[in-house]
Amino acid sequence: MGELTLDSYFAEYPLDAGELRRGRALRLAACLRSDEGDFAAGPVSHLWVVLSCARAPRRPHAPRCVALPEGRGPAGARPVRLAPLARHELTLAGGERWVVEERAALVPDEVDRFLVVAGLLRVAAGRRAHRDLLGAYDARIANASVAADYPAWLAARREVLLARPAPTEGPLMSIVTPAFRTPPRLLREMLQSVLAQTYRRWELVLVNASPGDAGMRAVLDELADPRVRVVEAPGNLGIVGNTNLGIRACRGDYVSFLDHDDLLEPCALAELVRAIREGEKDGCAPGLLFCDEDNVDGAGRPCLPLIKPPLNADLLLSNDYVLHWLTVRRELLGSVALAGPEVEGAQDYDLTFKICELGTPVVRVPQVLYHWRITDGSSAGDPASKEYAQEAGVRAIEGHLARTGVSAEVRRGWAYFTYETRFPVPAPAPSVGLARGAEASPATAAALKAYAQARGTRAPGVGEADLVLFVTREHDLDLASLELLVGHVCRRGTFCAAPRVVRADGLLDYAGMILRPDGTPLRMLRNLPQDDGGYVGRAQRPYDALVVNPECFLADGRELARLGLDGTAAPLALGDALEAFVRAHAAGLCNVYLPYATARLNAPRSLMGRDPSPEELARGERLLALLPELAEGDPSHSPSFDPWSPYYRLLRG
Repeated sequence: MGELTLDSYFAEYPLDAGELRRGRALRLAACLRSDEGDFAAGPVSHLWVVLSCARAPRRPHAPRCVALPEGRGPAGARPVRLAPLARHELTLAGGERWVVEERAALVPDEVDRFLVVAGLLRVAAGRRAHRDLLGAYDARIANASVAADYPAWLAARREVLLARPAPTEGPLMSIVTPAFRTPPRLLREMLQSVLAQTYRRWELVLVNASPGDAGMRAVLDELADPRVRVVEAPGNLGIVGNTNLGIRACRGDYVSFLDHDDLLEPCALAELVRAIREGEKDGCAPGLLFCDEDNVDGAGRPCLPLIKPPLNADLLLSNDYVLHWLTVRRELLGSVALAGPEVEGAQDYDLTFKICELGTPVVRVPQVLYHWRITDGSSAGDPASKEYAQEAGVRAIEGHLARTGVSAEVRRGWAYFTYETRFPVPAPAPSVGLARGAEASPATAAALKAYAQARGTRAPGVGEADLVLFVTREHDLDLASLELLVGHVCRRGTFCAAPRVVRADGLLDYAGMILRPDGTPLRMLRNLPQDDGGYVGRAQRPYDALVVNPECFLADGRELARLGLDGTAAPLALGDALEAFVRAHAAGLCNVYLPYATARLNAPRSLMGRDPSPEELARGERLLALLPELAEGDPSHSPSFDPWSPYYRLLRG
């Protein structure tokens, strides 16, 4: 299920015979959660999309809306404002043209019934309409985390993977598992998941940090497989100390890290080895590998899949999304300092940064191979239970920045185990100028002026700006957000950064973007309330993308010139901007979605959107020619997601 568009709506609910005969129609097309009230407490109102339609050249009637509270009769009726959003033209299959005026009614949930009237037409809505349209909305925005059929989806994927013969030759794979007071049942199940691996060349180094635990000892005494080696710790050395003890005992070519109560898919090692051997064929043996994962609840059911993009520097600076089943080439572990107690609880995060700093190939295996068990006291079940790990994450990022000579401020993010890394405006400050053809709103113009005054930069002439702002008059950008964009774009290897965009009604207009398999852009998480992070908080976390918002972004003027473009000397159409993003990505530059910077729409905009025009489809074909792999999906996305859905839905079939 893709995004809601005018075309898809009328394809599913075409005009009926009566509407065609009258030449007029009045529809309630959708119901969306509004931004009113505290998001966590639940909705207090919804936005209803009203469509007033007329056969051209007639104009649609302007609709009116009244609320009819239950049991209060006509005297309780009160008007509901209908905000104009957009005017559309609709061409029916026979070529007949209709005009559609779109409006939005903000209706409190306490209202049981309301009536929309346009000329002689009327539509009444009550609890049934609310249930049906809200159900359609919930189905449309449902992401992978809430997919009821996820266990069946995972089982089908598992069947496909197990049907492939496991490699019989390949590297020796070491698995390190520190164990401390592990409940015997969970320890036994973890061990069984390792023993069930279809790839046979492995060793499990289990560090027993509680040698006096009789329950654990009984389970370990059951082991008869020589590939399992138990290293007795003198006592509990902490997560870092126990893990480091296990690393030093490893003999394998690669080292994977498995928690003492978690589970592996049977083909977990086989899929890693396939990826390693593929890299070796190209002369690029991976230095670090990671995969998708999920949680397992108390009843043993898989849930809450974490589907990951490839290595993404800005996303990694905001949270340890690499997380579990981290696998590192063992020889590289000797090239870096192993974690110390200062990163206790974030030792894998710290190691990921250190290995990435070596410039080694990093491979994402896009399969769910690891199951993180939700138990009492685990951060999977209660993120607040490991406050020390939150602070350790900050120190892991700070250590990475210090080692790479990058100046930035790290603070906690909007959610547990997320972080905001702010890059300062350098000194001397770069000049910022508008792109030719861009129009600044009064608010954006004021921010540009305030920036120049505060930073002591000159007003750049045509072609002279260090940084170029592409923006429309509909976008208001303040000084704080502008400076956040400047700090990010001034980093080495960055082409541009784009802020999130919030509508006047508090819904998201832009929170990231992908290219669909036909090369046309798709705005992710559009029309969710601004406090809704969407799938695993992706709306609230920076990340590097193939493309960003062509309507509002800040670009490095030097990189524009290197790409054969000059944003200050000639207009850059929206389609040209998309091509610039693709070319920058191909050149190894970053296009950053930066949600900590916010632009606000100052003009109404449709809640429905349109299907791509012939011109947009032709432009998509040009982008496909530039990047043929787009036909398989946006490379900054995951192949496990439906590439036509803006809400991170699982790909089925």
